[in-house]
Amino acid sequence: MKNVKKIIVMVLFCQNLTLALAQSNEWALKKDKNGIKVHTRVDETSGNIAFKASAILETDIDILLQTFHNVEGYSQWMADTKISLTLKQINEFESYIYFEAQVPWPFENRDIPLYQKIVKADGSIKISLVGKPDYIPQKKGITRIEKGIGSWEFISLVNNRVQVTYTFLADPGLNIPNWVINLFIVDGPYKTLINLKEIVKN
Repeated sequence: MKNVKKIIVMVLFCQNLTLALAQSNEWALKKDKNGIKVHTRVDETSGNIAFKASAILETDIDILLQTFHNVEGYSQWMADTKISLTLKQINEFESYIYFEAQVPWPFENRDIPLYQKIVKADGSIKISLVGKPDYIPQKKGITRIEKGIGSWEFISLVNNRVQVTYTFLADPGLNIPNWVINLFIVDGPYKTLINLKEIVKN
């Protein structure tokens, strides 16, 4: 009888642990303002925090695509971006791009080369981003982001609207306090969609 009780206790413990782990990996709403929602969650593998920002924009999906083809213009609307440029254009849909993110003093700016791929489907577009930290040499005084992965997804809706979802997970490097990280995983994505909303609106 004692063994049966032990087994029951262990089963319940495992169920509760599994539920707790699943809940910790769910998206948590951190900001909901002006039609823009920002969720975050902890990546189980790395322990870093990922964000997902979403909104419905009054625009055309082709206008969005044109905006994203202009990589050098990203810094005009993407929050905290000091430099954005194309390192190599492979073809119309694939390229290597570069970002330098402005970080509040006294911390070093962060940068990351990314492989960008655009995939078009019927009524939707996905732009995948994968960090390639060794693609170019590191710059003095700038911390290279060693891991980064994310995407932009556009889904056409009725009445000339587009559902936009922006997700990203990065390792920001050492010596970054939580209040700075929060700028990049909540406030940054929110400001980015606010700016994007303005430049692509009908």
